[in-house]
Amino acid sequence: MLKKSLIFTTLSIFFILIVYAYSFYQNNKDMKFPENSEIRNSLNKSINWLESNRKTIESNNNPALWWMIKEASEASRIEELNAIYDNYEEKYLQKNPPNIWTPYFSKYYKPNVPDILQLRNLRDYQIFFIYALSCDNDLKSEPVIQKQLKVDFCSFHFLHPRCITHQLMGIRLMQQRNCGENELLQSVSSELTDIIQKELTWDFRVGDAYIQRTLMLAESGKFNLIKPVWINRILDAQNADGGWDDIHPFLTFHNGKILGLSSTLPVLKHSKSDFHATAQGIWLLSLLLKK
Repeated sequence: MLKKSLIFTTLSIFFILIVYAYSFYQNNKDMKFPENSEIRNSLNKSINWLESNRKTIESNNNPALWWMIKEASEASRIEELNAIYDNYEEKYLQKNPPNIWTPYFSKYYKPNVPDILQLRNLRDYQIFFIYALSCDNDLKSEPVIQKQLKVDFCSFHFLHPRCITHQLMGIRLMQQRNCGENELLQSVSSELTDIIQKELTWDFRVGDAYIQRTLMLAESGKFNLIKPVWINRILDAQNADGGWDDIHPFLTFHNGKILGLSSTLPVLKHSKSDFHATAQGIWLLSLLLKK
């Protein structure tokens, strides 16, 4: 019995290594960069997804996603994308009083930042975003902010793949608002983009985190760190409806369910495009076209 168990374990490990080796090769093989026409076609399809799901996405209460749509709109200057963002701005931003997230949309607006105790229900990176958007002096001294200004704040973890991209996003927001020491921010930004490139090299799962990593390299101007194969794989992962989801598929069953990996855990479910992954994909493609 022990011998059979040992054989089974050995074969399982061998099979996993073979699958990973193949996936690693597919994720890093030499390819030509997609033509602008391919990127534009993919972007148009994703904008159509936004339009088809406008009612659903307009009810989404995540300001960061609408900031991404705003940035994509300004980068691409595509009329249909501009119209989608302008409609959201008119219906929601202009009709509601400013709040702590308003600087996403109005760069020089200075919000009133509450005491740190009132932010305790937020995640560390969300508090970091608030600081980056406000450059609030009281918040600056908090340990939760100071530790995120250091390169070693995150450690790569299979279950927490967005830590470094969130950290870099906060650093980039600080840079854009002249908040903090420029040399320090440049140094941290440069080191984080190098780490993100390594994560993209070794983590083959094309999902939400994969798109976010590639997006942050592009947003930071590090186009030279982006392998053409990564863009090709993101284009290939686009769903037929024009959006993206967070499933890296391995098997598709007759009932339409997919067995695969998300950015965190294995999943067995139907594929469904979501606003989070799609907004990031739209911003990424807009930056590529602009470049």
